[in-house]
Amino acid sequence: MTIKFTAKLEMPVLSRLVVPGIDEYVKETIELAAKAWVEEAIKIIPVWSGASRATLQALASAVNISVPIATKPNAPNRVSLGRLYSAGGIRKQKRGYWDFYYETNLRYLIANETKKVAPRTEGLFSSLIDPTPYQFRDAGNRAAQAVIEARMATLPPLAKLFSKRKL
Repeated sequence: MTIKFTAKLEMPVLSRLVVPGIDEYVKETIELAAKAWVEEAIKIIPVWSGASRATLQALASAVNISVPIATKPNAPNRVSLGRLYSAGGIRKQKRGYWDFYYETNLRYLIANETKKVAPRTEGLFSSLIDPTPYQFRDAGNRAAQAVIEARMATLPPLAKLFSKRKL
């Protein structure tokens, strides 16, 4: 099982009209949305061995933020395991089309994200400090959506954008 998430921002009409700066605006918006998504996930995903939180590092690195990971003294360090079983980043599909993505197949994070996990199941050694399901994706989605909506609300009127285009 794998968790996959992609947030897309598209402004095809404006990009086809070659509006100067629109591609950069879309890129900046998706980067801000990705930052908000990661920051929300960091608040929710706890740290024991570091594996679960480390799944966020690829996406966080793509938007120049760090993921704090301080493993518990009695825990093995599994940060590298989280990095191995995850991917994330920012992608340009074409002018005016950008997205950010996050995916992991770290089985116990997937289980903790989606259901109430009992001790000695899903790779869990004992009871969890933080209750599950975590639902970090939903929280991240809400944060990212709020950023995108705020940025779109501040987009200049189309007449101003069209007057700056080069033909």
